[in-house]
Amino acid sequence: MYQYQDARQRLAACEGAIADPKRERALTDLKDRVQAGLAAVKGLEQACLRLKRNNRQLEEECRVYEEQIRELETTLYSGKISVPKELAQLQRRIAEYQKAKADREEQIIDQLYQLESKEGDLAQAQEEGIKLQRQLEGALATETQRVESLRGRLQQIKAEISDLEQALSGELKEYYRRSAKALKGIVVAPVENGLCGFCHVILPPAVLEKVKRGGTGITVCENCGRGLFFQK
Repeated sequence: MYQYQDARQRLAACEGAIADPKRERALTDLKDRVQAGLAAVKGLEQACLRLKRNNRQLEEECRVYEEQIRELETTLYSGKISVPKELAQLQRRIAEYQKAKADREEQIIDQLYQLESKEGDLAQAQEEGIKLQRQLEGALATETQRVESLRGRLQQIKAEISDLEQALSGELKEYYRRSAKALKGIVVAPVENGLCGFCHVILPPAVLEKVKRGGTGITVCENCGRGLFFQK
C-alpha cells in the first residue's frame, strides 16, 4: 500500500508538472511579446511607406510647379507682355508658385528626417523581433522536450501502479479510494519509534501491538486517521 501511495503521488506530481500553469503563462507572455513585436514592425513599415508615398507626391507637385514657373518666366521674359498689370500678375503668380514649391521642398526635407528616424526604429524593431522569435522557438522546443520526457515517465508510473494494484487486496484498494481525497493522497504512514510517521503522535501500546499483528484489517492513527504499518 505504501509503495502504491508513493506511486500515486509521483503520478499526480508528474501530471501537475506536465500542465504547469507557470510555464504556460511564461510561454503565453513570450508569444504576446512576439505578436506585439510583429505589430510594431508592421506599423513602422506602414509609416515608412506612407512617408515615401507622401514624398513622391510632393516631388511630383514640385515638378509641376517647376514647369509652371518655367513657362511663366518664359512668357515674362519673352518681351510679348508690355502691359504693367499683366506683368505684375505674372510676377505674382511666379512668386506664388515659387513659395508653394519651397513649402513642399521644406515638407520633403522634414519627412526625409522622419523617414530616416522611422527606418532606424524599424531596423531596431526587426532585430528585436528576430531575437524574440528565436527565444520563443527555443522555449517551445525545450517545453516540447520536457513534456515528452514527462509523458514517458507518466507511462512508466502508470504501469508501476497497475502492477501494484494487482498485488493489493480489494479491501486496501477500496480504503485508498475512499480516503485519498480526504487525506490528500497520504492514506498510510509508517510507524517510526512508536510514533505515527505522519503526525508524529505517540501511539498507544495496544495500537502498536495491533499493527505488529497485521492481518487483513487496517489499523489507523487515532489522531490523523492514516493507516499504520511497520516498514520492513
